[in-house]
Amino acid sequence: MASRTVAFSLFAKLILCGLLPWGSAHRQVLILPSQSPQATPASPAQTSQLSPSATLDITLLGPNNLPIAESAALTLVTASGQIYKQAITKTSHLRCADLPAMRYEIQVVVPGFARAAQLADVDGSNIVSVNFLLRPPNHEDKFYPPTSDDPEINYVFATYASRLGNWPMANSYLTKTLQLRPDHVPAMVSLGEALLNEDHSLEARIYLERAAKLDPSYWRAEEVLARLSWRDGSVDETARHAQRALDLGHDEASCAAPLLAQALAAQSAATLRLYLRDHANDLAAKKQLDALTKSAQLDAPDLRTPTETGKRPSKSASRHTILPASPHWRPPDVDNDIPAVEPGTQCDLEDALNKAGHRIDEFVDNLQRFTATESLLYESIDRSGNATHTLNKRYDYMVSIEKLRPGILGVEEYLGGGAALADSSGGVTSKGLPALLLIFHPYYSSDFSMTCEGLADWKGARSWQVSFRQRDDKPNRIRAYRLGWNTPARAVPLRGRAWFLADSYQIVALQTDLVAPLPDLRLTVDHTSIEYGPVHFASRGLDMWVPQSAEVYSDLRGKLIHQRMTFTNYLLFSVDDKQRISPPKIIPEIPQTP
Repeated sequence: MASRTVAFSLFAKLILCGLLPWGSAHRQVLILPSQSPQATPASPAQTSQLSPSATLDITLLGPNNLPIAESAALTLVTASGQIYKQAITKTSHLRCADLPAMRYEIQVVVPGFARAAQLADVDGSNIVSVNFLLRPPNHEDKFYPPTSDDPEINYVFATYASRLGNWPMANSYLTKTLQLRPDHVPAMVSLGEALLNEDHSLEARIYLERAAKLDPSYWRAEEVLARLSWRDGSVDETARHAQRALDLGHDEASCAAPLLAQALAAQSAATLRLYLRDHANDLAAKKQLDALTKSAQLDAPDLRTPTETGKRPSKSASRHTILPASPHWRPPDVDNDIPAVEPGTQCDLEDALNKAGHRIDEFVDNLQRFTATESLLYESIDRSGNATHTLNKRYDYMVSIEKLRPGILGVEEYLGGGAALADSSGGVTSKGLPALLLIFHPYYSSDFSMTCEGLADWKGARSWQVSFRQRDDKPNRIRAYRLGWNTPARAVPLRGRAWFLADSYQIVALQTDLVAPLPDLRLTVDHTSIEYGPVHFASRGLDMWVPQSAEVYSDLRGKLIHQRMTFTNYLLFSVDDKQRISPPKIIPEIPQTP
């Protein structure tokens, strides 16, 4: 028997080769392809013995023999494999003067093209002209140049690696760039982008927000922040950053337009939902909402990572991009979808908490140990909000609640076949659902700030609607997450609402969300909704309100998970306090849905 575990996260010294106009006398030299070993820098003592000097004129051409529009990093390597010079060109042309006469290998790295390397014999008498015809990128190429002492060279290398979808390699070049030049804003943004594509949202945000502060006019920072905000489920922030990117970059930032449209559509849908809460019979508004929602899903923006120039990356790069989650994959946040209450109703919070607390205390006293059959629907959700993997299982589920000492309750959950569940669901299961109603137990209610908002209609029943939020000055003793079987639990502060029947103060529903995302767990969403109902326990002649169903939506380490649990076949049982609780059995697995 296993206890249920927690559910739950391319640069400043530039060796200059003169960028000179064309027209000087020159001759063409035979160029041989080459693959050189890793080069090392040549020392001044070694190069000072090389004479006479000569000029090397390099031209880079792309498709149709046209100049390229990308920055290129060029490296001159001596016959002994040492780096003699490195330089950047943004004009497809580079002239290096005063070179010692010798054979060089010219290595060219241009983002969006295959690496190129050619040999050139420089004899010191004339200008030696070398032309490169660049080919499309080779996605099987596993060779990457070593990091440079020039931050701009490293930045080009990083852009090259990111176009090939190698984000860890791009990350290493960008890190080196920022070590050499800490205020390099494009590198900050690109590093934030690389971290985002490796699913490190918190670290990405640190670099992106610093870049935006250092250079508020740099549109790429705003565009990547928009994608990050969308991924984190913040629609308003997405719209703000995407609009800012377009205002700054204009046509160059056009890649932000589809995301802006998606965010605006989500905002419009939220406005319609709020309207329909009080105008449920407005069929035209319902039809408008349905059409808007369907359109937003079908016309989701292409959110592949843009490059430095705002162009789309290769298909290989897009495969490594983590798309932001559609805001439609989960219910609204508890504070974005607040049910209306009857106007003019007065609610005495203290009285409501006393009566509700009495009912919760009854629950603890009467249902110290109970079993139920749990039917679980587990779904993995993609970034578009569609289920990609579905699992159905049933388990014997057992809960033990004890008053350990005054002010302390012990709650244990047991799930038959718990290890099997963790294997099939990626090691993530839910813990703490029975404990959530203990938020209103007299032992724990003071840990929360609460407000009685008034009388609401909960599925036809008049109910007191109470909001709650974990207090910063109180311990968090209700909800926890654990990643894997042997890791310590991490407390999760909650906020939410509960509904209690107006006449009996029995709990009928409870909904929770995170007070704030938990960066250390990379947990950005944890939404739980539980509905309660009466069950008659014939053996004790008791009618008690117990969980009937629960749904949990979580975004943990970039993985979207939906779990729906229903509970049936409740039984009470009595054991001596010293008797060990036997492990419940697992009920055979239900075949997986397609």
